[in-house]
Amino acid sequence: DLIKSESFQLNGFTMAEKDVGETSTTPDPKVYRYDSPFLETSSDSESLACLIILNTPIIFSKQRSTASKGQGKQLAGVLRILWESSTYRVCADGGANRLYDATVGENSSLDRSTLYLPDIITGDLDSLKPHVREFYKEKGVPIVRVEDQNFHDLDKAFMAVEKWMLSLDRENAASDASEDNGVGNNAASEMSSNIATSTRTYIYGGFGGRFDQEMGCVNALYTWGNKPVFKHTSMAMYGEDNCTFLLPSMPVKNEIRIRFPDFDGKMKNEPLTDEEVVGEGPTCGLIPLGNRCDNVYTSGLKWNLDGDVPLEFGGLVSSSNCVMEEVVTIESSSPLIFTTEMIVI
Repeated sequence: DLIKSESFQLNGFTMAEKDVGETSTTPDPKVYRYDSPFLETSSDSESLACLIILNTPIIFSKQRSTASKGQGKQLAGVLRILWESSTYRVCADGGANRLYDATVGENSSLDRSTLYLPDIITGDLDSLKPHVREFYKEKGVPIVRVEDQNFHDLDKAFMAVEKWMLSLDRENAASDASEDNGVGNNAASEMSSNIATSTRTYIYGGFGGRFDQEMGCVNALYTWGNKPVFKHTSMAMYGEDNCTFLLPSMPVKNEIRIRFPDFDGKMKNEPLTDEEVVGEGPTCGLIPLGNRCDNVYTSGLKWNLDGDVPLEFGGLVSSSNCVMEEVVTIESSSPLIFTTEMIVI
């Protein structure tokens, strides 16, 4: 008999956990469900979202630069969706240069009547150009220098996001405590934790630069994903061509739903209009970054794994795989990187 059923988020996934009655000897595994933020029916569509823009050129392909796709009016591609979906936007040092160049710089073709202003610019600021700094300062954007060289600019951006999330948490707790509603301070404190559990963090620009910087960005998924404030949040890296996030290991069962799975060679959910549609897939990979993964079990891929062959560098790496079903399931003995291509139609 089912006693309790509840859902919450952990490390980028919605977790459904069930407590079973005494008649069952083995509890159901924890299930983490990841819905693409590019899905119109995403279960996370009402979540708060933070966007971190890194110091990588913002370049849109020729496919995304036609007049019918909105060129000359607004941001395009992956960045457009992430920007519009975000509540709090952070430029990590030189990321402000990239945003400026793409939106108001002399080579930008966007309509300058639309301002794309971050909520904060932070880092050691050694890459921030003087005229870019002056522009955003005049627009009232806070510019915060963090000199500690033991941290990358992405780490410093995460610090800003962490501070923002904690401030929302305190405001929510104070509001609940003042209203009381007959539940008392302890219950109000518990309710305040919903801010963290419903927040998504998008990292844009972690691909296409120096390889060591790319690895530093991937390492941030491991490092910041385990910190208390971020442990219950959704976190993923995006570029105009790639998406990457971290899968927790067993006893967790991961369920992943992307925008463009490949059904028998024909992508489902193909748009019926000329409007730009963005999403992940179908090409994907499972990368055992950091350590060997002895057992991996999957379903919904073109080349599924049955747990017999480990994933490891120097051995098998599941690259150039393909999502074939609406839902992909993955269970692994160690954390894995899941990566997929980005498509703009």
